[in-house]
Amino acid sequence: MAGGGTGGHLFPALAIANEIKRRLPEAEITFWGTKRGIEAKILPTTDFSLEFIPVRGFQRRLSLGNLLFPFGLGASFVKAFRWLLLKRPKAVIGTGGYVSGPVGFTAWLLWIPLFIQEQNSYPGATTRLLAQIARRVYVAFEVSKEYFKDREKLRVTGNPVRADIYWANRDEAFRMFGLSPEQPVLFVFGGSQGARRINRLLADILPDLLKETPLQILWATGPYDYDEIREKIGTNGRVKLFDFIQDMPAAYAVSSLVISRAGATTLAELAACGLPSVLIPYPFATGGHQVFNARSFEAEGAAICVLEKDLTPESLKQTIRELLGNPEKLKKMGQAAKKLAKADAAKRIVDDIFAELKIESWK
Repeated sequence: MAGGGTGGHLFPALAIANEIKRRLPEAEITFWGTKRGIEAKILPTTDFSLEFIPVRGFQRRLSLGNLLFPFGLGASFVKAFRWLLLKRPKAVIGTGGYVSGPVGFTAWLLWIPLFIQEQNSYPGATTRLLAQIARRVYVAFEVSKEYFKDREKLRVTGNPVRADIYWANRDEAFRMFGLSPEQPVLFVFGGSQGARRINRLLADILPDLLKETPLQILWATGPYDYDEIREKIGTNGRVKLFDFIQDMPAAYAVSSLVISRAGATTLAELAACGLPSVLIPYPFATGGHQVFNARSFEAEGAAICVLEKDLTPESLKQTIRELLGNPEKLKKMGQAAKKLAKADAAKRIVDDIFAELKIESWK
């Protein structure tokens, strides 16, 4: 499995890997990632092995990292080639991000079947390159087809989500976070890296929100803003602040309303959990795919989309108050989100991979 850097690439890979293990318990699965990515924190808590490579993303601006890019890429190819030549795996499955590049291309050089899964409506550069040599490409949206030349190898499956999303115990989750099940919970996060604009706006309106509503807030700031936000808001029993929440299924289980970015993996998880949301798309996402994602959820009545350029402290405060003050609307939004879920995405992907490789398994 090659894909990491952010949860958007890692968690679909984990969903696919877990489905493979469910059906083929003797399968040996190794993830590839970097020491800087979220995989370095998440994967040691699983039963999967992890190999690190030094590849970095190429920045679209002048930076020291770009000077080092060729060296990291070359070293990554060398390590991937040695490992794949020695292990000769049945397949390599890439889920996007720059980690997929050297591992996927090396697999092709060694005649190892390559499969690609793309989460977003607008495929990333690595996916578009690897799609030309992959045996199959799994996409989440019909609209994604227009970005690929060879459509015969495409399969529209939706985005796979972690199975434990469905297993969280709500009562245990409330106890774990120190929250009351008697009051609504606003869950705020910006993906594994956080979202500075959302964090700062929420910190600005927090005193008014706590004064005017009975809500509790579960808040994952991301690693870069945690200290600043902690210092600004101080300590309050109704606000549970984290730099990163590893147990996302538990966080979703306690949530009444979610405020987040609009990455495709996040939306797949919100749909699986049937959660209403306020989506604030990351404005610099490639191809504007987060705006597309958020607008599609809003069109189905599952979310409210607010563009970052239109976001103000007063508008955010008003939106939160209106939604939490209207339980019936929240319920309808949650039901609409649930209808968008594709719970069998991982199964469909693994079905197809196993059929392509002629692997018999328990289904």
